[in-house]
Order: sequence, then structure tokens, then C-alpha cells
Amino acid sequence: MTTVLIACYIDPAEGLERSLLETLAGGRQLRDKLGEASLRAVLLGADLNGYAEKLIQSGADEALVVDHPRLKNAEADILVGVLEQVARRLLPDVILFPNSLVGEQVAPRLAYRLGAGIITDCTGFEIKEGAGSKQIRWLRPVYGGKAMAYMVANGPLQIATIRSRAFEPLPPDPARQGRVQPMDIDVDSLPCRVSLVQKIQEAQEGISLDQAEIVVSGGRGMGGPEGFAELRKLADCLKAGLAGSRPAADSGWVPHSRLVGQTGKIVAPQLYIAVGISGAPQHMAGAGSSKLIVAINKDEEAPIFKQAHVGVIGEWQQVIPAFYKACERIVEARKST
Repeated sequence: MTTVLIACYIDPAEGLERSLLETLAGGRQLRDKLGEASLRAVLLGADLNGYAEKLIQSGADEALVVDHPRLKNAEADILVGVLEQVARRLLPDVILFPNSLVGEQVAPRLAYRLGAGIITDCTGFEIKEGAGSKQIRWLRPVYGGKAMAYMVANGPLQIATIRSRAFEPLPPDPARQGRVQPMDIDVDSLPCRVSLVQKIQEAQEGISLDQAEIVVSGGRGMGGPEGFAELRKLADCLKAGLAGSRPAADSGWVPHSRLVGQTGKIVAPQLYIAVGISGAPQHMAGAGSSKLIVAINKDEEAPIFKQAHVGVIGEWQQVIPAFYKACERIVEARKST
């Protein structure tokens, strides 16, 4: 039987993150397409009471728990050591990670230790049958998001990281049953060459980009922080997350934690409103998976219009205030009904 293993690190301060539930949903789809397969989630962290049952309700067939105080701070050395022991004991065929900070740090190192092929930032997969076996072909963006390619990892074990928003989390099913089993891993003996000294939590303003169904994003064309004040008003009205492109973040108009792009956040909201953004490949690598893209730009030759579903050619100083007033009227009308 094929075993698909989901690596689940949980910080109790953050809870069960959406990216983890998305990866679990992707693993469930893979399990169903492979047939004769099981989906096991290995849960790492400290003080994990109740989380294993939530993973079962969200699609896992079995939850394996490694609960230890040394796993509280997501130190990569320790996580790699734990997962290496788990993998050598369980011998899974596939290991999936969310393409998060933990996944980016741990998955490549684990692949090296296990001699496995790894494919990162996957948005999907397909199963090809032939010669009595099933081959997984992983889909991922290439050339800065300009094209998509299927890739194959050779060998008995393959590891993949799953891009945020590539899959929709499954609705929790409280009636779903599965086995919860603690794993006896020697965590205390694992070396740690880099330890956490201090954790600085950035002040969170507005809706998180990871949770936002609507994102309002600004670029160099906003001209300065004054423009972002207008975008913030619009975002508040729409209950949207506020974001920016690389030039806007580097200029200090928006925090780097709200940078959307190849080297920033990958978002896929229902609606992405791009204002004063040219649409460079590096930016669209982070926003191109949005369900509906509305571009507002004074340059009718801007590349973003090639990917936008709706394009508005004009100065943002004229478009955004009018748009905001229209949204405000709709919100007020809904309140009165």
C-alpha cells in the first residue's frame, strides 16, 4: 500500500494554519487518485492536545504525534532530525510539506539526508499509469511564473512542497474517525547548531494576506505613502488585506511582510485589485493564481493587463476615490436591509 505522509509542524500560538489544511487536502486528493493508499499526518510541536483529532477531521487517515518541549520553536536542525527518524521508520512513498518558512527550511535538508528527489512550490499533480505502476507528475510554475511544467522525482521516495492556495481545505467532519498514535522519537539527543535567541512578533494591522478573500495591492505607481492611505481606506471598506509590490515595500510604503511576489507572499484570493502595478513576472508569480484580477494603471501597455480579467486605464487618483465611494454606498445599503 502506498503511504502519503504530511509533515505538520504546529505552533500553538498560531494554531492550525490554513496552508497546512491546504496541504492535507492536496494529500487527500493524491491518496484517492493513487488508490490503495493511506494518508498519514505526522504532527510535530509542543503542547499539541486536540490538534491530532482536527487533522483526522480534515482528511488524515491517521495522526502520528511527536510532542516534545524542544519542538516549541521550530528549530530546523531538530525538525529535520525528527522527520528523518520518522521517515526511516515508516518508509513512506511521498512526503508533503506546506511551502511555508518551515517547509522551505526543512524539506530540502530532509530530501538530502534520505537521498530523495524533491520538487518545490507545487500547485498540482497528475497520475500517469504505465508498466504496472503509477507515476506522479508534479505541476509547478517555472521562469518566474511565465510557464507551468510537470516534473517527476525519481526513486522510491519523493518529497514535494505545496504552494499556498493550491488546494481548498476540506470542510471539517467531526464524525470522521482515524487512529491517533504517539511516536517515541529520541528528540533530546538531536543536535541543534542554530538556536532561537529571540522571537519578534511584527504588529499585525488589518486582515492577514493568508486569510484574505480580497487583496488590495499597490505598486510604484502609487507615488508615495499618501497613495497607500487611500488604498487602506478601500481595503477596510472591502474587509480586504492590504499588500504591495517590491518597489512599494522597498520604499517603506507597505511592510515587507505584506510584499506579494516571487520573494514575498504567494496569494490566491477570490479578488486581487492591483493599483499602479506594472505586472512584472516576479510580482505575478505571487498574485497570478488569484481567481479574479482587477488591474488599475494609467499605462495601457502595462504587462499586467495581459493577465488581468478586468482592466481599468486611468490615474488612480481618479479611479480609487470613485471606487471607494461606490463600495461605501453598497456597504451602507446592505446595513439598512
